[in-house]
Amino acid sequence: MLFVATSLLAVSCKKDTTVKLTGTQWVGKVTIGEFNGSYYMSFLTDSTGKMDVSLRGGGEDEDFTQPFTYTFDGKETGVLNIDEDIADTFHYSAENSTITVYLNPEEVEEMTISSIVFHKK
Repeated sequence: MLFVATSLLAVSCKKDTTVKLTGTQWVGKVTIGEFNGSYYMSFLTDSTGKMDVSLRGGGEDEDFTQPFTYTFDGKETGVLNIDEDIADTFHYSAENSTITVYLNPEEVEEMTISSIVFHKK
């Protein structure tokens, strides 16, 4: 009986390490040649979000918002779908409070970057 009670106590005291991204905001910055990009990623629900993008340089400034869907394992890996045809993987680091988005090769043909590191806002 003591063994059963001890086992139940140990199971009930385990810390839930599931991470929820809903309601969080993240900032990423990228420089490619003369262009500077600022990315503001907001996770709105447990499967949707938006990316506010500000691109500066080359005499052409552009600001736009791109909605996205995502899946996340609640620990460290997920998939971000900004376009129906393009999926980017991402890695969440609780230790560094970062999300690294690994860009799909189809997106980076003309760019010199393969990932964007976002810091929690």
